This record gives sequence, structure tokens and C-alpha cells, in this order.
Amino acid sequence: MRARMEDVARLAGVSTATVSRVVNKPECVSHETRQRVMDAIGQLEYKINLAARSLRTNQTRTIAILIPTIAEPVINQLVEAVEDVAVTENYSLLMCSTRGDSAREQAYIQQISQQTMVDGVLYVSPRSAPEQVLELANSDVPLVLCNYHVEGTGTPCILADHVSSIYQTTSHLLAFGHRRIALLNLAALHYYPARMRREGFENAFAAAGLSPDPDLVVELREPTYDANDWRGVINELLDHAHPPTAIVAFNDKVALEVYAVCRARGLCIPHDLSVTGCDDILSARYLDPPLTTVRIPAYELGQLAMQTLLMRINQTDPTIHKTTLLDVELVVRESCAPPEQAL
Repeated sequence: MRARMEDVARLAGVSTATVSRVVNKPECVSHETRQRVMDAIGQLEYKINLAARSLRTNQTRTIAILIPTIAEPVINQLVEAVEDVAVTENYSLLMCSTRGDSAREQAYIQQISQQTMVDGVLYVSPRSAPEQVLELANSDVPLVLCNYHVEGTGTPCILADHVSSIYQTTSHLLAFGHRRIALLNLAALHYYPARMRREGFENAFAAAGLSPDPDLVVELREPTYDANDWRGVINELLDHAHPPTAIVAFNDKVALEVYAVCRARGLCIPHDLSVTGCDDILSARYLDPPLTTVRIPAYELGQLAMQTLLMRINQTDPTIHKTTLLDVELVVRESCAPPEQAL
């Protein structure tokens, strides 16, 4: 016979109300009592009726997380952090990968905003237009944005400082004496990290009293995760009548494609071409030569975003309606040197 809540309460020596609190609001119960109840649940193999609980409490204990792709190491770290916090707080995750498809993203927005299927939403690096994001922000579902910003909604925005990331790598190259510096970026009108990284690139030149060559600024229409797309534009840059002496890549995965093209053309990094990345993925330190890049606090970003969302759900902090910018760190390795003509 299937165990009931009353059976759990009797075995644990508590009331059914206490068992309910352990199941639905464990933070409201002492550790000792919570453990006693959980031991009883395990011993009796008590199964929680999630559908009934949702109807009773008007909570699903489920968080939707919208991400652009599962193929990016930084996104993976962020999701792991979100999951760590969620598990600790007895929440489950509903993963929605948009794959950079704005139509698919909009379908997720409509589905979430029109149905009571989750308690809150983490929206990571949206590609949608602001008015589409506003549709979700104006719904009844608590929302936190990661790597995005919308004015006038009161929606918390948690961002890594992507302006600083590319500002630092570009300034690093300018300090070496490079002037013909190419930028490989994503041409995403509503993709906030790409916009911020181009701003950092331009700011670094402005701070040095210089202007970048517009012919060396390449922005591929996103979404693109196709290596051939990147290798095509990299070869075009290197075939230019006045090729760049350095390349600032949107992220480390794009920098890997620069390495591949250079290897195929017999070019030596950094003697023939300096290269920088962004994100500091694991393979960046094992390249030959190791890649100069920027460390993005992906885990901290996900952790803070989930904690902020829980505060919104529980309405425990009136100060959370703000934008939070997390610092990034330049990691100098061996992929940059003065331009050959300056040696």
C-alpha cells in the first residue's frame, strides 16, 4: 500500500503540517526536524504528488532557464551554478535552448507568459527584441535577466562586464604597438554581450587617441556556430592588402578557429599574428602558444542570478530591482607580441 503523508508524520513524530513544510518550504524547518522527516520519507518510500502540491500551493517548484545554446562552455558553467542553487533550495530546472533562433525564443516566451508552468524564469543572453523581452517582464512570472538589460521594467539584470573584457584585450594589443587590430564579433542587434564587446573595442582605441580600421571589424550574423563561417572571414582578413597584425576574437572558440587558419597557412602565433580570446575556457591554456584571454565569472553569474530569482519569488529583498555588473579578469599568456615590423 502506498505511504501517505500521515504515515510519514507518525514515523517521524511530527504533525502532517510539519511534513508539508519540509516538502514545500524546507527552509522554514530546523535541520534536525527536516532530517527526521526526510529519513521517514526514505524509509516509507513516500512519493510526493507534484501535481496535487502544485494545485494546493500554487507553486511548481520549477524554474525555466532560457539559454542560447548548450554548446558554449561558459553557458555550461552558468547552468551548473543555477542547478547547484536550485537543488539546494528544492527546485527543478526546465531547460529551454533557443539555439539562437529568435522564432523559437519567442515561442518559449509566449508559452511561459501564457501558462502557469514555472515559478520563475532565468533568461540568459536573449536574442529577442526588447519589446519581446518586455512581454515576459510584464507577465506574472518572476524574471531575472543574465547578460541583458531592459530599461524601466524593474527587472533585475545580472551581467558580466563584457565592455571591460574586450577593452582589456584590445588595450593589451595597443600597448604592444599594434594598430591594425581586427575584431571578430557577432552581428546581433539584440545580443547584449556582442554589443558590449564592440563598445569595449572602440573604447580602447578612443582611450589611445586612435580609431579602428572599419575594414577590420567583422561581425557575422548570428546565430553561427559553424567553424567554416569563421574560417572564411579569417582567411579574408589575412588576404587583405593590409592585413591585421592582431585579432581580437569574440570568444575563445573563435580564437581556436584563428589558430586553425594560421596553422593551415603556415603562420606562427604570435610572431606573424597576435591573438586574444574571451571566456578562458579550459583549452585556452593548453594551446600552443597558450591563449591570452579574459576570464568571465560564469559560475558566479549563474549563482547570483538564481539567488536573485529566488528572492523575487519569495519577495524577500526589496532592493533587488537593479543591474549588477560582475568584474572580469585579463589572463595574459603567450599569444601576443609586438607586431613584426616593430621588432
